[in-house]
Amino acid sequence: MSSPFKAKKECKKAAIKCPLHHLKVVKFSGFYTGLFQLELVRYFLENAVALEKIIIDPGTPFFYRIPPCPSEIKHTQTSRNLAKLQLEREVPPAIELVIL
Repeated sequence: MSSPFKAKKECKKAAIKCPLHHLKVVKFSGFYTGLFQLELVRYFLENAVALEKIIIDPGTPFFYRIPPCPSEIKHTQTSRNLAKLQLEREVPPAIELVIL
């Protein structure tokens, strides 16, 4: 029996029957640039026809200590850098990309 964490997963595109005509801003909190998060951003890019802004927030305030420990700061910065690297080339110039 294989572990569910080791199972090969395949992302399939959702067939959209009704484009998102009124969605203008999308915010992703806790964004860690995994395959699922990237596919979700792509879904909105393809289907939210009125999209004006995408906000990426790699921080997860639930788990942060005040002040955050060095590993949390490093993880957030790494996620921020990866999001910038991966999404800047995919987001069209007409849509504002904000990475917090």
